Amino acid sequence: MSIELLTILLFTSFAVLLLTGLPLAFVMGGTAVIFTLIMFSPAVMTMMVSRIYALLFNYALVAVPLFLFMGSVLQKTGVAEQLFDAVYVWFGRVRGGLAVASVIACAIMAAMVGVVGAEIVTIGIIAVPAMFSRCYDKKIALGCIAAGGGLASLIPPSVVFILYAMIANVSVGEMYMAGVLPGLLVTGLFSAYILLRCWINPELAPAATAKEVLPFKAKLAMLKGTILPIFLIAVVLGSIYAGVATATEAGGLGCVGALLCGVVTRKFTWSGLKESLFSTINISAMIVWLLFGSQTIIGIYSLAGGDQFVRNALMSMNLGMWGTLALIQVLWIVLGCLIDWIGILMLTMPLFLPVAQSMGINLIWFGVLFALNMQISYISPPFGPACFYLKGVVPESITVEDIFRSILPFLALNLAALILVLLFPQIATWLPKQMLGA
Repeated sequence: MSIELLTILLFTSFAVLLLTGLPLAFVMGGTAVIFTLIMFSPAVMTMMVSRIYALLFNYALVAVPLFLFMGSVLQKTGVAEQLFDAVYVWFGRVRGGLAVASVIACAIMAAMVGVVGAEIVTIGIIAVPAMFSRCYDKKIALGCIAAGGGLASLIPPSVVFILYAMIANVSVGEMYMAGVLPGLLVTGLFSAYILLRCWINPELAPAATAKEVLPFKAKLAMLKGTILPIFLIAVVLGSIYAGVATATEAGGLGCVGALLCGVVTRKFTWSGLKESLFSTINISAMIVWLLFGSQTIIGIYSLAGGDQFVRNALMSMNLGMWGTLALIQVLWIVLGCLIDWIGILMLTMPLFLPVAQSMGINLIWFGVLFALNMQISYISPPFGPACFYLKGVVPESITVEDIFRSILPFLALNLAALILVLLFPQIATWLPKQMLGA
């Protein structure tokens, strides 16, 4: 069987099985098993097991459950409510201040949680009723939370960066530092858009009433509840930046610090700890299953010469570095509309990384471009998981169609951020260079 025919059959079979509604991990694994038995002997399956076994012993992978647990514990301590209230009182006089506060709260929560979903649900439960009660425009209210929730894919301690670093064999710490400025860029674009829209059309978002505006001392007092978690984030990321700890070690430090925050604020409960542990186990197990499935299907495809075929196909187009990068971005955006980011990462990186390396592309920058694409995928129809997370916490009168319409301007801003980082790699590479030079 020619590699061209194999490529068509393999990915057609994968797409058909995916449309049946089967879990992505089982679709990838099942497709790999079928094609292994057709093309090779059953003994090849042993090699696939060895491939997965070696991957799961990667030390960087330990950071995933650690940061998940840290974020879950912080979420259970009620820090989200304190954070949102503290940010809002500082933006109360500004039209659209509640929506800007939601974006900033999502960004800070992203630095605590590391995965999309938790901050959308948490901030959504708090902010949506608050904005609707103040007669905010529906599109502004829904769009800012759905889009802001996607920041967890870009702002450290992003799980996206951990898994990418593991596959690309680059430093997790450098990836974390590379995500800081692009994360601030996207947060700034979202906030600026909201403020500009509300300045042009004040009816979209009324300013706070005189009764809601607190004196300066009261505003400072509101920040008290956010000091410990923000200090913890600074210590965790600072230890990585300073080279004192690896990402895995910093994750362990973050877990201990999150538990101490719960004890100090008297929000620690054994039931909350149990829920955090089970949540961490569930998400970690899902990630491992996806790793299992992706490694089998890519392993079989590579064994048949598929990785070399993809590399030759891209190189033969003579698009140059910038043309090839643009094509990869388009492919990621299209795939992001259809499947989960872990599937995209595991399916495409083994094929695209050799091409990027042969063209001399900075792999840290390449990883940030991927994270920006995955941020876009979180709000891209028809998959758009962020929109479905938000649907679970809004009034029944709000439809999924309403949410998808609300995110269109923010989707355009995400694309603008992607283009900016693509044209100006220094946005992603400057801070890691400073880290290495320190």
